[in-house]
Amino acid sequence: MKVLIVTCHLPTDDKTDKHGWFKRIELFIDALKDISEIHILYYINDGQENLKLETTTQIETNLSNKFNKQVSLYLCPYRMRGNFVRKSIDLTLSYYNQKRLLASRESLETRVLKEKVQIIKPDIVFFNRLLSILPALGTDYNFPNIFFDVDDVYHTDYYKRLWISKLRYLENPWQNVKSVPILFFQSIYKELLLAHATAISDLTFVCSEIDRKYISEKFNESQVKTVPNAVTIPTEKSSLPSNPNLLFLGNYHQSPNNVIGANFLIEKIWPLIYQEQPEARLIIAGKNPENIRTYTDNIPGVEFTGFVTDIDALYAQTRVVCCPILSGGGTRLKLIEAAAYGKPIVSTSVGAEGLEIIDGKEYMLRDQPEDFAQACLELFRNDFLCEQLGNEARAAAIKHYDRNCIINLIQKYFQQF
Repeated sequence: MKVLIVTCHLPTDDKTDKHGWFKRIELFIDALKDISEIHILYYINDGQENLKLETTTQIETNLSNKFNKQVSLYLCPYRMRGNFVRKSIDLTLSYYNQKRLLASRESLETRVLKEKVQIIKPDIVFFNRLLSILPALGTDYNFPNIFFDVDDVYHTDYYKRLWISKLRYLENPWQNVKSVPILFFQSIYKELLLAHATAISDLTFVCSEIDRKYISEKFNESQVKTVPNAVTIPTEKSSLPSNPNLLFLGNYHQSPNNVIGANFLIEKIWPLIYQEQPEARLIIAGKNPENIRTYTDNIPGVEFTGFVTDIDALYAQTRVVCCPILSGGGTRLKLIEAAAYGKPIVSTSVGAEGLEIIDGKEYMLRDQPEDFAQACLELFRNDFLCEQLGNEARAAAIKHYDRNCIINLIQKYFQQF
C-alpha cells in the first residue's frame, strides 16, 4: 500500500518541534510506516524560506531515521495562507458560488498535489488538518481514497470564547475588538470548508467523541471516527514531591490560547495561591514565554523555564499540573501526558474538554480563579488526595490514550481500504 500524507505541520527539528499538532502527525506516520510506503507532501509557509530544495534531502533523511522507515518528501510553497482575512470575507460572501468558495483548481498548491498523486499513484491520500486539504477542494480531479484528520474542530461557541478571552487576557485588549468581525467571517468560512472537506473524505478522524458527534450531526456525516491523541505511557508513575510546585506547560508562540491561559493563571489565580502559601512556586514551561504579558515583571514565585528538553525531570519536580485554558479546539495533549505520569491535575472546563477523564475522580475541574486556587492549595497540603487523583488519572491514560493501542486502531482503519 502507498500513502501520500499532505500536511502544513511537519516536525523538521526533533529537539524543539513538540507542539501537539506535530505529535499528532507523528502518531499517524508511526502507524502507517508498518503497513505502507510513506510519501509526504509538505506545504511550507513564508516563514520557512530556509527549507530550500537542497535541504529536502537532509529533512527526508532525518525523518527516515526518526521513523526507521524510508520516507519520500516533497516541498511546496503554500501561498493560500496569505491575506487570510480578505479570503475569509470574500469566500464567505460567495457561499452560493461553489467555485469561488473552494480552492482554485489553478493554484500552485492544487497543481502540485495533482501532480504528486499522478506520479506516486497512492492508494490513500491522507490530509493532516483543515489547511492541508484546502488545495483538494474546488477541483473535479478524481483522487484515490481520501482520509482527513481534523484535530482542531471549532465548535459553535469557539470564536465567542476566543474573543472574550482575548479581550480580558491579552495585551491591548481593545485592539482585539476590531477582530470580532474577522472572527465572525473566519468561523463561517472554516465551517463551510470543514463541511466540504468531510464530504469528499472517505474517512474523517477527530480527537474526541464530542468532535465526532458535532461533525456527524451538523454535516450529516457517518464516516467520522474518533482517534484520540496519545502518549507513550511512562514505565513508572512519577514521584510526588513535597515541594508545592505548580506546572503549566505549553507553547506560547503558535496560538493565543496558551498565552491567554498563562495570563489568566499568573494574574488571577497565582496571587491567591502565593498569598496563602508564599513558599509555593509556579513553573511556566514551554517555547516563547516572552509572549506572556508578565514575563519581565519578576513576579514572586513565578519561574519561566523556556523550552524544556528533560520532561521526566520537569514532572519529577512538579506536585500539581494545571491547565487554565479558556479557549481552543481539539484536546489538550499536555493533560494526557500529565495523567500518564500520574500527576494530580486542576483544569478549566475548556482545558479538559473532550477528554475521557472524570471530575473529582481523575482530575479537579475549576473555572473560577478562587476555586482554581483553592484546589491547588488543597493538593499542596493533601498527599492522599494527590496520590488518589494521580493514580486514577494514570489509569485513565492507560485505558484511553496509550500510544500503542491508538496506533493499532489507526492501522485497522487504513487497512479497511
